[in-house]
This record gives sequence, structure tokens and C-alpha cells, in this order.
Amino acid sequence: MTIKSLFSLIRLLLLISGTLGAKPPTTPVEVQSAVALARLKSLAGEWQSVGPKGEHAKLTYEIISGGSAVMERFSSDALPANSGAMLTVYYIDRGELVLTHYCIAHNQPHLRATLYDPQTSELNFEFVSGGDMPTGEEGHMHSAKIRFIDDNHFSTEWRYMEGRSSKFREVSQFTRVN
Repeated sequence: MTIKSLFSLIRLLLLISGTLGAKPPTTPVEVQSAVALARLKSLAGEWQSVGPKGEHAKLTYEIISGGSAVMERFSSDALPANSGAMLTVYYIDRGELVLTHYCIAHNQPHLRATLYDPQTSELNFEFVSGGDMPTGEEGHMHSAKIRFIDDNHFSTEWRYMEGRSSKFREVSQFTRVN
């Protein structure tokens, strides 16, 4: 086969794959998102934390929707009575890792991963938009950081904003229960 016929064959294959609507090769962002989601999936199970004032928190991670999402259920002694658990769902949307947090503040902030560094084991999310937030100035979780320490420990830092001001940071370290 000559070089000319090889190039013709490659062009023909590219034309056919484009015509059939084949998905182009995965972009680096998609690969990064898939790796980060896989790391979140490794959290499946129950976790606990004890806060600075002795309050107990519990996180449960479950892989859902045919493996396409991870659901996090958070409960804590520090939450108001009868407030129930808060849920956060992590998933890939258009190649980007995102989360939707279902908050006791009665809104649903939507955050996008801005960093996943497998070497430092840090995963950061920043606010994009929110459900039940007509102005965007309502109090909401605005950013989240997860640092994977080892297979049995990780830490989180959530930042709550109201208006344009940071109101508090919630920092916790979790240990695997099972």
C-alpha cells in the first residue's frame, strides 16, 4: 500500500465516522472528569466525622443511575431538628463533573469542578447557578473542596455565601465506617 492510498483510506474512515455521528475522541476535560467521578465512586459506603464542638456528622455515598452518578447523604447533630438529611448528587454533564446540592436552605446550588489533581488528591467545585435562587444573592453553598487523604479518610470544606459575602466555612474530616 502506498502512502497516498494510506492517506486516502484514513480520510475515508474519518468521513464515514463523521457521517455516522461517531463521537470524537475524549477530550482531556472529559478524561479528568471521568477520573474524578471514579474517585468519588470509591467513597461508596458510610463515613463519620466529629466536629470541634463534639457534634457528629454522617455521610453515606451510593453509586446510582447505572453508575453515572454518586449520591451523597449528609446528616449531622448540628443541623436543625427535623431538617432531615441534605443530598448532593455528583455526575458528568457535557464532559464536566458537576454537583447539585439539595440544601436545608431550600435551594439547589449547582457547582462545576474547577480542579481535580490526582497528585494532591484535591477536587474543587465552584458555583455556577442554583435552583430556587431567583436573584443569586440568596444564601447558598458556593464552593466545595474534597481532599482524598487515603482509602479510609478524606476532608471537605464547604463555603456558604449570602449576597456577595462569605458567611461561613464548614470544614470536616471523615473516617470510613464501612
